[in-house]
Amino acid sequence: MSSLESLSKRIGLGGVTKSGPKETDEILQSDRIVELLRSREAGELRTQVLAACEAPSDIATIIDQSLAPAMWRVGTMWQRGEFQLFEANLCMDTMLRCIYLLEPHFQVCTPQSMKAVGGSLHQGCDTVASKMVALCLNSIGIDAIDLGPRVPADEMAAASHALDTCLVWCNSTHWDNQSDAISQHLLLRRLMPVESPLLIGGGGLSVSAQQALEGCRYLETLADMVAFVKTVLLNDEPQRNTLFSTTMAG
Repeated sequence: MSSLESLSKRIGLGGVTKSGPKETDEILQSDRIVELLRSREAGELRTQVLAACEAPSDIATIIDQSLAPAMWRVGTMWQRGEFQLFEANLCMDTMLRCIYLLEPHFQVCTPQSMKAVGGSLHQGCDTVASKMVALCLNSIGIDAIDLGPRVPADEMAAASHALDTCLVWCNSTHWDNQSDAISQHLLLRRLMPVESPLLIGGGGLSVSAQQALEGCRYLETLADMVAFVKTVLLNDEPQRNTLFSTTMAG
């Protein structure tokens, strides 16, 4: 794996995201975001993200098309020698601080809201991407609880049972051993509640590995995840059962 790929996995990116309902130049320019990250302006970045949001769920599109590509650019600049490693790490820290500042603005949950739990499973060391997932789920009324990096499969499953979750997510941004990745995800699938979908993203798994994850749903973007959750969990209960039964059947 190249140095750029390694850093991008640590940041929480698996590649270029797909287009969503808005074009990037209508939201935030990546070069401007990089400037704010480099100068550690988490508060200003928070302000610009909020200004770009017409609705809470817009945060998924903004992350897919602006924030995530900006982090990819940080990795590219580090690879080219334009950033030192400490500068790239400071950018990651600034992005995390921005997410923490954004969280209160996207908490639309109620005590009756469905719960979700997730993080990076086993070898997964990512933090940024999982925080982004939680932010997006919170924005559509799902009470999302991020357990962080390197969570054992049995602990993730135990949390899902204890919290009575509607879904579990895993960020698979980097795995040295694809066979281990598959076995860990399948173990989680067996241990967690059978009625809860297991959503996987992050770009760290090969296509063959994704296809081997029976009973799991791999989603390319956060906008895809939001659309899935809105359709399958929040609106159409009969469709939820049909789609999940199909997914479980592989």
